[in-house]
Amino acid sequence: MVAQTKQRHTHAMTEPADHPLRATLSQLMHERTIPVFASPAVARSWVMLVSDEERAAETDWVARLGETADGRMAQMSERSGVIWERHGEFSTWLKYDAGVDPRFAARKGLGFGAIRTADVEGLQGAPGRVFRSVEIVVARAEPKPTQFDGVIDLTQAVCCDVFDHHARIWSDFRSHEGAGRIYVHDKGLKHDELSRLLQGLIEIGHYRKLALLGFPVARDLMAWLKTAEARLNLITADMAAQGATQDALLERLMALSAEVESRANAVRFRQGATEAYYRLTEDRLASLRESRVEGFSTMQEFIERRLQPAMRTCEAASKRLDDLATRLGRASDLLRARISISLEVQNQNLLRSMDLRARLQMKLSALVEGLSVFAVSYYVFNLVKYALDPLLSGHERLAHILYAPIIAAILTLAWLFITHRKKRIEGAAE
Repeated sequence: MVAQTKQRHTHAMTEPADHPLRATLSQLMHERTIPVFASPAVARSWVMLVSDEERAAETDWVARLGETADGRMAQMSERSGVIWERHGEFSTWLKYDAGVDPRFAARKGLGFGAIRTADVEGLQGAPGRVFRSVEIVVARAEPKPTQFDGVIDLTQAVCCDVFDHHARIWSDFRSHEGAGRIYVHDKGLKHDELSRLLQGLIEIGHYRKLALLGFPVARDLMAWLKTAEARLNLITADMAAQGATQDALLERLMALSAEVESRANAVRFRQGATEAYYRLTEDRLASLRESRVEGFSTMQEFIERRLQPAMRTCEAASKRLDDLATRLGRASDLLRARISISLEVQNQNLLRSMDLRARLQMKLSALVEGLSVFAVSYYVFNLVKYALDPLLSGHERLAHILYAPIIAAILTLAWLFITHRKKRIEGAAE
C-alpha cells in the first residue's frame, strides 16, 4: 500500500516533456527589440541588399566579428551595441549609443552625425550594397525651430505626436550625409516604449523603401503589357476574320503565352515582396498611434501620399498581367474549339467518303459474285463434259439433252456454295 502511494506521488511530480520549439519560439518574441530604454540616445541603421551569391561570403564576414545564431549577431553593452540581422533578401546593421551626454542635443546639428559608417566594425567592406540608412536622435529637450536649420527642412518636414502624445518626431525624409534623419522628443516614454518606438521608426523607413523596389519593375511591365495586349488583339482579330491559318494562329498564340508565363515568373517574387513590405509599413504606421501637429503632415499622411500611387501602379500591373493570362486562355480555348470543329468536319467528310466507297465495294462484290458463279460453273461443266464425252460417244443427241440440266445444276450448286461461304465470312466478321 505504501509502495503504491509513493509510485502515484512520483508519477504526479513528473513534468510532461517540452516541445522542441517551445523555448525557441518564446525567445523569438524578444529577439528584434532594441535595448534602448531611456533618453538621450542615438541610433543608426543600415539596410544592405545582399544577393544570393554573396550570402555565403556575408556569413563568413559576420562570423569573424562575433557569434551568430539564427541569422543574428549582437554585441551589446549597457550603453552601446551593434546588431546584425539577416532577412529574406536584405540584411540590417544597427548601432546605438544610449545614455549619452544630455547636452549633445543643444549643440549644432542636434546630435546628428554622432554615428558614422566608419564607427561600425565590420560594416565597411561587408558584402552587399547600402540601400538605406537612417539616423535617429532621442532627447528630452524640445528643440527650437531655428535649431533645425541645416539639419531638417521644416518646410517639407513631417511632425507629429506618437504613442499617445508621449513623444514627438520630426523628419524630412531626405538624405543628409548618406542617411535620413529623425529627431524624437521624449515627452515621457515609459518602460519599453522608447525601444518599440525606435524599432517602429526604423522598420517603417526600411519597409517603405523596400516596397518601392517593385515600382520600376511595374513600370517596365506596364510598357511590355501594352505591346503584348496589342499582339493578342491582332491574333483575336485574325481569328475572327479568318485571316490566317490555324497553324499560324496557334504558333503566334503559343509564343505569346510563353512570353507571358516567362514575365509572370520573373516578376512574381518582386510583386509578392512589394505587397508584403507595403502591408508591414501600414502595420508599423498604425502602431505609432499618431496625433496631428498643426502645420505639419503626419508620417502616415506623408508616406501614403507618396507610397500609395507607386503601390497602385504595382497592383495595376499585376492585375493586367493576370487579365492578359486569362484572355490568352480564352483565346486558346476558342482556337482549340475551332480546330476541333474543323477536325470533326473532316472526320464527317471522311466517313461519308468511306461509306460511299463501302457501297461501291459492295456493288463490285455482288458483280464479282455473279461472275464467279459463271466462271466456276464453266470450269466445272468442262470437267463434267470431259468425263461424259467418252461415255456418250456416238450419242450426240443424248449428250445435248443431258448438258442442259447438268449446266443448270452446276450453276445452282455454284451459286449456293458461294452464298453459303459469304454468309459464313460475314458471320465470322460480326
